[in-house]
Amino acid sequence: MKKIYYLLIMVSLALASCNKYLDLKPEDKFTEDDLYSTEAGFNNALNGIYLALADNNLYGANLTLTTVEVLAQRYNVSGDHNFTSFATYAYGQSDVMARFDGIWTSAYKQILNINKLLEALDKHKGILSKEKEDLIRGECMGLRAMMHFDLLRLFGPVYATGKDKNAIPYHKTTTAAPQPIRSAAAVADTVLSELTAAQQYLAADPVTTEGIQDFKSDGRDWFRRRNIRFNYFAAKALQARVLLYTGNKPAALAAAQDVITNATKWFPWVKPTDINSEPVNPDRICSTEIFFALYNPNLYNNQRDYFAAPLQPAAILAPVQSKLTAVYEGLEGDYRYKSSWILPSVGGKTYRTFVKYEDVQDTRKLFRFLQPLVRMSEMYYIAAECTTDATAALQYLNTVRFARGLVNLAATANITTEIGKEYKKEFFGEGQLFFYYKRMMTPKVINGAASAADIAPNYVLPLPLSETNQRTN
Repeated sequence: MKKIYYLLIMVSLALASCNKYLDLKPEDKFTEDDLYSTEAGFNNALNGIYLALADNNLYGANLTLTTVEVLAQRYNVSGDHNFTSFATYAYGQSDVMARFDGIWTSAYKQILNINKLLEALDKHKGILSKEKEDLIRGECMGLRAMMHFDLLRLFGPVYATGKDKNAIPYHKTTTAAPQPIRSAAAVADTVLSELTAAQQYLAADPVTTEGIQDFKSDGRDWFRRRNIRFNYFAAKALQARVLLYTGNKPAALAAAQDVITNATKWFPWVKPTDINSEPVNPDRICSTEIFFALYNPNLYNNQRDYFAAPLQPAAILAPVQSKLTAVYEGLEGDYRYKSSWILPSVGGKTYRTFVKYEDVQDTRKLFRFLQPLVRMSEMYYIAAECTTDATAALQYLNTVRFARGLVNLAATANITTEIGKEYKKEFFGEGQLFFYYKRMMTPKVINGAASAADIAPNYVLPLPLSETNQRTN
């Protein structure tokens, strides 16, 4: 009997305007053969995966706004705060275990869905044009690599000292049966292999010749707005990130330089007027620089639920003001500080609150509902860290600083120290700082809690019970 499963179909991105929510409509049961018998079926299946990736269990919150940022000591979390167990690395607490299990199971569920879609591409030839089939295959392989890499970064060992230790399973099959636990190095190698293959399938990606084109409702919209799909430049940029994580600095430098050289035309730095001079519609996420973002219809609800000034102290995620000021070195002219942090007029707060993901009034703005995952500035940080030319490294950092309204660093600046400062400033609410600390094996970091001593992070999350129990049984 053919497998039956439920599918929530999201209105196709190719037909939806960018300034509206993506609607979810429950459909009847479909057999897999029925689903993939039409081009629309493939569209809906992949769109459903993208929407699921924006769920709060994954990149909608845990892997960007909340959990991994708390692990990086971003916020003042102590006492009876909802996230205290996470901030103190109490990984055995029930709330922490449940959250980690949610990340794990949600990620592998979507990996399984990707594997089914890839299998369908092989089984149902002729439904899609070769052009579109290649794009979908490249997107799926890139997404599968990205999720495995983030699971590795979260649950795997510190790579520099434990790359040969067991890490996570790598799923490429359509069965839900447990797969072998592989070493961190083996997982990373497979991630890189998949990213190479993804780039080959995405070689003719329109993003490389047309950039980000808005929808026109002319039957070609699937090939536009490629920044909300895993595109060629996202694959190349993620390759640079993974290569740096594994310690291959020459290859990471080459990949980052390739992106800088070929993508800058299509992903320019945000205009200062768009981020600073827009009183009601500021581009706080610097959207023009983002290679890949998820379209998250729940983004502004999360802004309200985690960062809004009226929230109680036990619920709001906000830094101690003095520690926030230290992150930005007292430079209030930094575009990232000016646009993302305000002293609210409600809620009785005496400290600045995070507003990076607040909605804007103009519903036509292309950056509405975008959750950033891969951006241009990271390529400059990778290049600065990997080059052996001190002058070039300084120039890479100064390029980003200029784009953020800051003056150049002194020629005597410590490159490693300045890169660390930039990760703290640039990626607030994007989930990259904890992984930076882990890669650098930072022994202690500034505790996010008020009046607390520096803290030693626990960089290795235990595999969830749902995984270990499955293997035991």
